[in-house]
Amino acid sequence: MKAAWILAALMLAACSSPTSEAAPEPTKTAGAAETVATPPIPRTRPVVENPLILAPDGLLAINRDGQMRLVPFGLARGEAESAVGIAMTPPRKRGSSSECGAGIVDYTDFRNGLQMTFQVDKFVGWTINTDSPLRTAKGIGVGSTRQQLDAAYKVDVEDSSLGLLFSTGDLVGLLDQDGIEGLVTDIWAGTVCLID
Repeated sequence: MKAAWILAALMLAACSSPTSEAAPEPTKTAGAAETVATPPIPRTRPVVENPLILAPDGLLAINRDGQMRLVPFGLARGEAESAVGIAMTPPRKRGSSSECGAGIVDYTDFRNGLQMTFQVDKFVGWTINTDSPLRTAKGIGVGSTRQQLDAAYKVDVEDSSLGLLFSTGDLVGLLDQDGIEGLVTDIWAGTVCLID
């Protein structure tokens, strides 16, 4: 009878033991470090409609975390170019001009008609022209109408050697003609090199 009870206990233990399909526990070797290979989670940059915004005191550019950051006037050239390059792709052209009223000005051209200007290796200004799609925070850019400009800003307009000049605080630009039909052709802020 005792043997029957032992046999029944062994059979019960065999039925409740884990099946061979279960993954075995990993074994550790003394002194070996345990490593777990976890693939990195890719960081996706959020899609932003305007990765660069024109500002009177610099440029607002999207950073690697998908947030807008001010690239202010006075920032070192390399840092300013790098910050704008994240939003705009790398620069297309660099150069220098000694024919500017402000003295020697270095510049960097990006796609989409943006030019950044530098003096003594510091970011001092920007300008856009031609068919640039870039805009201010209030939506004003090349091709904006005088009506849109007046609705967004309080502007002063005057004739100059460059043409019909408008200004609103530290933002300055040109209109192709006077009156409500006028279109914005250029915008800039800070120290830029404009040859009249």
